[in-house]
Amino acid sequence: MKSLIPSVDSPDLDSLWEKLREGDRNGLEGIYRHFAQALFQYGLVMVPDEDFVQDCIQEVFIDLWKYHRNLPRADNVKSYLFRSLSHKISRESRREKKGVKEDLSKYFQAGLFTESKESELINSQSEELLRKKLALALHGLPVRQKEVVQYLFFEDFSYEETSKIMGINLRSVYTLAWKAISSLKKAVL
Repeated sequence: MKSLIPSVDSPDLDSLWEKLREGDRNGLEGIYRHFAQALFQYGLVMVPDEDFVQDCIQEVFIDLWKYHRNLPRADNVKSYLFRSLSHKISRESRREKKGVKEDLSKYFQAGLFTESKESELINSQSEELLRKKLALALHGLPVRQKEVVQYLFFEDFSYEETSKIMGINLRSVYTLAWKAISSLKKAVL
């Protein structure tokens, strides 16, 4: 999935958001084109199932269109979309677990840190061992800690933005991040 328009600065995002709120499909399309790739990458960290993540992203945008008249003014469009996707994936995952009782952990095991044969040959044995330890440690983290790591270190959200996206207080974000980093350090030492 490739971004189809160049980077959009904040005022343009605000105007696209306002167009969406007014019922202009160009606003929805512009926001989708700007954020689809980032949302997809983020979603794969939560649940490494490409089809499932794409479906959730589509549902988020369908909901945006369906409820455009009731959308609030967005202080941070990116934060709003990431929070929406996070909630959608969580809801759909719970629904899927109830209906199918499918163990999603196999997706995490298979998808987080797979390496190509070329990179295995290039890397030294100690680097390979470190990667395996880190992947295993990431896999073993609770979902909320994985989510905090993704927001803070891969999506470059601030602790405050992460707090808003996850719907938890700032202290909890710091605590989850500290616990995740501590667990990862112990695993690789």
